[in-house]
Amino acid sequence: MSRGTGQERLPFIGSLACQASLLYGVVMVSLLTLMIWVLKDRHDHELAAERDSALAHAELIAEWASSAFTRTDDTLSGLANLFSLSLDAESENSLSNAFASLLAERQRSLPFLESLGILSHTGLPLYTTRAQDFSGVDHEERAFIRRFLQNQEKVKSAVYWNPGVTGHRMLYLRRMFDTEGLFTGVAAAHLDLLYFAHELQAIQLAPGESVTFLDDELRLIARRPGLEGVAVTQALGLRIETPEVAELLQGDDSRAAIIASPLDGERRLFGMGRVEGLPFAVVVGHSLSHALAGWRDKVVLLMLGWVVVAVLGGVLLRHYLRLKRTETELLTSEKRLHHLNQSLQAELDIAALAFDTHLGMFITDASGAICKVNSTFEAITGYRAEDVLGKNPRLLNSGRHDADFYRGMWRNIHEQGSWQGEVWNRRQNGEIYPQWLTISAVRNDMGKPSHYVATLTDISLRRAAEQEVHRLAFYDPLTGLPNRRMLLERLAQALQAGEQQERQGALVFIDLDGFKHINDSLGHQAGDELLRLMSRRLVDVSGTAELVARLGGDEFVILAEDLGDTIEATSRRAERLATRVLGMVAEPCWLGKRRHLLSGSVGITLLCDGADDAEACLQQAEMAMYQAKHAGRNTWRFFDPTMQAVAVRRALLESELRQAVPRDQLRLHYQIQVDRHARVTGVEALLRWEHPEYGMVPPGDFITIAEESYLIVTIGDWVLEQACYQLADWARETRTAGLGMAVNISPMQFQQPDFVTRLEAILAASGASPERLKLELTENLFMDEPNAVRETMLRIKALGVRFSLDDFGTGYSSLSYLNRLPLDQLKIDQSFVRPLFADDVNRVICASIIDLGRNLGLEVIAEGVETQAHHDWLEEQGCHAFQGYWFGRPQPLAELERQLNEPVCIAGE
Repeated sequence: MSRGTGQERLPFIGSLACQASLLYGVVMVSLLTLMIWVLKDRHDHELAAERDSALAHAELIAEWASSAFTRTDDTLSGLANLFSLSLDAESENSLSNAFASLLAERQRSLPFLESLGILSHTGLPLYTTRAQDFSGVDHEERAFIRRFLQNQEKVKSAVYWNPGVTGHRMLYLRRMFDTEGLFTGVAAAHLDLLYFAHELQAIQLAPGESVTFLDDELRLIARRPGLEGVAVTQALGLRIETPEVAELLQGDDSRAAIIASPLDGERRLFGMGRVEGLPFAVVVGHSLSHALAGWRDKVVLLMLGWVVVAVLGGVLLRHYLRLKRTETELLTSEKRLHHLNQSLQAELDIAALAFDTHLGMFITDASGAICKVNSTFEAITGYRAEDVLGKNPRLLNSGRHDADFYRGMWRNIHEQGSWQGEVWNRRQNGEIYPQWLTISAVRNDMGKPSHYVATLTDISLRRAAEQEVHRLAFYDPLTGLPNRRMLLERLAQALQAGEQQERQGALVFIDLDGFKHINDSLGHQAGDELLRLMSRRLVDVSGTAELVARLGGDEFVILAEDLGDTIEATSRRAERLATRVLGMVAEPCWLGKRRHLLSGSVGITLLCDGADDAEACLQQAEMAMYQAKHAGRNTWRFFDPTMQAVAVRRALLESELRQAVPRDQLRLHYQIQVDRHARVTGVEALLRWEHPEYGMVPPGDFITIAEESYLIVTIGDWVLEQACYQLADWARETRTAGLGMAVNISPMQFQQPDFVTRLEAILAASGASPERLKLELTENLFMDEPNAVRETMLRIKALGVRFSLDDFGTGYSSLSYLNRLPLDQLKIDQSFVRPLFADDVNRVICASIIDLGRNLGLEVIAEGVETQAHHDWLEEQGCHAFQGYWFGRPQPLAELERQLNEPVCIAGE
């Protein structure tokens, strides 16, 4: 077949040239359109991210500023309430002195307060820390106070600031009412606005970032960075009258806008956050030049890539057309191909320059081996290129993320082509830091990944700045303890949780007695050191389950949750915590080489005490603290009078119980035990407390106190000694010589190391027969150290003493120990015997215990036998012995001996 002449091939070559040129143009325009769309989307995304960051930062700083003003409002609220109480004739003597001292203490505890005072309903100063601040104010401020007093709408609070006259001071007013709701006057405070300019210096800012405080009249309060050549005091009150700033501050909602800063002219993205409750706003600006730096780098990189592709495509197109137009120009084409290679190399050099941006970058092959890194990658990670080339990026992992995190990352890359997010990685020196990571897949003509391109940014500075703002908002800068704001949030959560659960908690308010003298005489540096020492001690004494906060000055609060499920148990544990706190405060404090002694006043309120919110609960604890101060200091008081009475009665009972033995107030009553023929075989010794003032105190009221205060050991020895001497007396009479004596032994008493020795001494001194003595033990004794208990029982058993297992079936009830312990008797608990016929289950349990005793060769005695039916049914089942009201109630020795001297008669016949 003929190939045709050159003239015949010209139309064909021209057609190919048109098609190739058209395809090239379509592809390049499509790529350019796609690139522009991607860049616009990335531009909008970057601006949106910066907008969210600026708004979040502005709102966080606004919350911090709001917390400072909230503390002022809380202080004035507390002063207003306390002032109302001081107007009450009944509390005037007890609270007026506390109010005057509280006014000064509150002013010293809040660094942004210059002065505090109470004004009458006519505007005259009644109580002030600096009288000239409220009597010598300018006429416009006095007019503002009069308008506030005459306001028909009864606004709760208001602020006044005239920079030209009052300078850096702002007046803050709060209306006061007495207990009957009548208007009594105004609580007032002068705020130092320079405090906020000073506090802004502690906040770390990102490059190009600014933070500004403005009021609603567009007057400057504080700014960081400061104005060049302008002092802070000169800038205070500077009016910024631009339409853009005025529009940004309109309304109460947070908003953002891009504005050229009227202070330094730099174009920024500003986010505005409102200071809650005040006509103030926080404006955080992010420099657009810094915010869009990464986006501009992407523009340069993509434009260079597009140029490379365009040049390469154009050259290839030209080369293709020339090949088709003439095969005779081979040498020329080779020469031009050489020039093409040189051009490609130049473009690759340009691409290499774009690779070295301020973003860390690395490229891996399809298997994940690192092929190339840039210098920024080396600066961020600390790894040099030769350290990572050919290795997997897993060497950067910090270990903070689990396998599911990485599986989700690679799922997005395979399905969507890219992934971005925050990752914690590890530098070469071992430091773990946060970074923003973007990974994109590069696919070949077959659609399979050939490479992966990753960019990373170190965001540790931004995270540190956020953490610093959070610390300023929620933690006390001196001690590092949570501040009032965090306490109120946790307290509100605890109150809400307490309504849903049965567990209860308490709030403990601590004020250091004598701190002011040390602070005034030795200076604030020594006072700060003492406060840090006390904060560490409070954390140690409170335990890990509580929150310890500093309210300001020398006032601390402990939030103790989950103390108990009853009011009595909760108050008892709160009392113990308060006692530990007082003991800790009283320990000597060394400041340098000098020794100092302090005391404390502690107020306690229970979280179930009826407080509607966290503020009310905190006020209850504070008022209880003042009750402790008025009681002489170095003591604690409950807010609730009922709980105070419970705690006082318990403390009084414990104190009286310690004197019960030496004052001969304890008594033994005896309840007889009979066999199945109704013959008296012995008695159980039961403890009673006959108080000269309270009368016969029920065992349930003092046995628990004795166990918790360790008095049960001393009292138990007294009971054992009295019982043994009574056994010896009965042994001398023929009618009572065969009687046995059962004595209850508490686990604490039995576990004393010298219990066996003391028992031997009592038996020897009294002359009682060991075989007639029976020790009743409860099942919970065997739960902790069963082997040690068994050894002690064997030693006692060798003396001839018998054992009865009391309250069987209500506690541990494990058959594993019954066969190993030297028991003589099982005692069926009265909780099964009294309701014997009320439930079939009770009869099954009693019958099972009797069968168990029979099989183990143990005697079985039932307590709580109150009817003939009880006795008959138990006897029918094979029960050996009985004890209960049917045979006799517990009675003193004289009445028991009269009964023993008469013919045996079963009660009820």
